[in-house]
Amino acid sequence: MPELVDVWVVPLERTDDEIRRLWGVLSAEERERAGRLPLAPRKRRYVARQAALRLILGARTGAAPGRLPLVRSEHGKPALVGEYDFRFSVSDSADLALVAVAGREVGVDVEQIRNRPAATRAAALGIDRFFERWTRLEAEGKARGTGLLGRRGRERLTCTSIDVGPGFAAAVAVAGDRIEVLLRPY
Repeated sequence: MPELVDVWVVPLERTDDEIRRLWGVLSAEERERAGRLPLAPRKRRYVARQAALRLILGARTGAAPGRLPLVRSEHGKPALVGEYDFRFSVSDSADLALVAVAGREVGVDVEQIRNRPAATRAAALGIDRFFERWTRLEAEGKARGTGLLGRRGRERLTCTSIDVGPGFAAAVAVAGDRIEVLLRPY
């Protein structure tokens, strides 16, 4: 039976009123981090992403979103403190974020397709193909919890590209042999 992966597609462009409301969902540490970000657009996107993550996880756990004990691994992968029957991953690029939730280790990545030095050097692949491969590598690293450059483990991962709209490449990876992805608008 395939592993079901729910992937929420979260637009990060929000009104001032929405940002003020979402600010209240963040933890004190997240508010402090948002305050240190150098540019107002980055702060707004961070607030929208973190609040969406907390609201999605709060709905899944039944806990108050602002009180969820989120921590990060040494490689930056977020996790909930405690025993839960699911795992999650989050990624953002430009004005779009993805939150993936599955019953097993999961990783998700999204990238805005644009000219970047690395993509230009890989021109033989084509820019779309470069970003498709890049997001797959990122998603697999996140599912392993090792990041992009971490060691490959022995666990079997299944990775697939997902269509989240024009101008973006995205992928999700999960431990196991088969996955079924359910895209959810946020």
